[in-house]
Amino acid sequence: MKILTKLLVIATLAVMMTACDKNKDSNDPAENPVFSVKLTDTPSGYDAVNVEILYLNANLGNGWVEFPAEDPGIYNLLQFTNGNTLLLIGDTPIAPAVMSELRLILGTNNSVVVDGISYELQTPSGQSSGYKIKMDPQPLEPGGLYRLVIDFDVSVSIHQTGNGKYMLKPVIRGYLETAIGGIAGTIAPPSGAYYVKAINTTDTCGTFINPVTGEFLIGTAMPGAYNVTFYANPGFSDRTIGGVVVLAGNITQMGIVIIE
Repeated sequence: MKILTKLLVIATLAVMMTACDKNKDSNDPAENPVFSVKLTDTPSGYDAVNVEILYLNANLGNGWVEFPAEDPGIYNLLQFTNGNTLLLIGDTPIAPAVMSELRLILGTNNSVVVDGISYELQTPSGQSSGYKIKMDPQPLEPGGLYRLVIDFDVSVSIHQTGNGKYMLKPVIRGYLETAIGGIAGTIAPPSGAYYVKAINTTDTCGTFINPVTGEFLIGTAMPGAYNVTFYANPGFSDRTIGGVVVLAGNITQMGIVIIE
C-alpha cells in the first residue's frame, strides 16, 4: 500500500511538472513581439539642426518604459534625408502590449546653424517629459515584428523667437514601415531642380534632390495618388507630374524625369 501511495505521488508530481512546462512554453519569450525604431527627417532650409538624442519612452499600457537609444549622442537631423535613417532602437523583444504613445527625450546640447552661424536651440520639456510622436495606438502581438519609422519635420519644428533665439517645437509622426511607401527617381540634368514635393488631399511630403546625381527619394509617403512637383533652379522650369501612385511597403520608381 505504501509503495502504491508513493507511485501515485510520483505520478501526480510528473503531471504537475508537465503542466508547468506547457505553461512555460505558452509564455515563451521567444514568441514575444519585436520592435525597432528609426528616424528620418523632412528637409529644411537650415545649414544644420543638431539635437542630442538620449532615449525614448513608450507607454505600453502599464506605465512608461524607457528604451535607451542605440547610440546616444548629438546628430544633425538634416543628414537623415533621401533614404538615410538613424537607428534609434534596434530589434528589441518586449512583452505583448498596446503601445499607445511614444516620446523622444533629448539632452541639452542642441543647436541650429543659420547662414553659417550657430545658435542655441531651446528645447522646453525636451529633457523631462520629452516630445510626443504622433501615432495611432499600435498593438504589439506575440510573434509580431514591428519596425517603426519616425519622421521629424524640421521645416515646421523650429521657431525664431527674436534676439537671435530659436526654439524647438517638434512635429514628429510615427508610422509602421509596412504601412508607408515612397517615391524615387532621377532628374536630368541634375542641376535642373533642387526640391521635389508630393501632394494629395491628405498628405504632403518632399525632399531635396541630390545636386550631383539628380537622385531623390521621398521615404515616408502614405498610400495614395500624388501630384509630384519639381522646383526648378534658375534657367529651368518647374514641372508637375500627376497620378503618381504610392502603395504601402513599396517605393514607386519614377525613372528619369526631364527638367527643361
